[in-house]
Amino acid sequence: MSSTLNTALVILQPQRLPPAARPAVDSFVASVSGPAALPITQAEPADSASKFSVDSLNITATKVRLMERAGKEFGVDLTEYDSVSSYGSAIKNAVEAFKRQSPSAIAEIERQLGLDQLGVPLDTLVNAIVDPQHSDRLDSALKQHAGGQGGHPDDLGLYVG
Repeated sequence: MSSTLNTALVILQPQRLPPAARPAVDSFVASVSGPAALPITQAEPADSASKFSVDSLNITATKVRLMERAGKEFGVDLTEYDSVSSYGSAIKNAVEAFKRQSPSAIAEIERQLGLDQLGVPLDTLVNAIVDPQHSDRLDSALKQHAGGQGGHPDDLGLYVG
């Protein structure tokens, strides 16, 4: 394995989950990161370099942390769901219920999650959880935030200089 792939595995491993919860987290990371999470077999050098770049890994790790934190914010535990889709649907339902109860508090949650710094609304994050293959807007915001800034996470899990 290359050192970049080893680094990816270290970055993307969950920190506080029991071993029994790991399959749900592994499938979550794999679905969020897409084909880049698969082992390289006969990839073209340029293709594999872009998929396994440090920037790509930072974006994926940040996206996974944001998705997990959103779940925690709304009392949805990843380990209780068999798929990312069902996890995302549960978060979406919780967000919709919260909006009906307290629509003005959404901005505070966006601030707590750091979404205001990214310039994306909570709905964009929720949609990226529900359908990780269509998270272009979130990916773009994370790349823009990481570009021109350093490579270490701040308290919100966003990469800063």
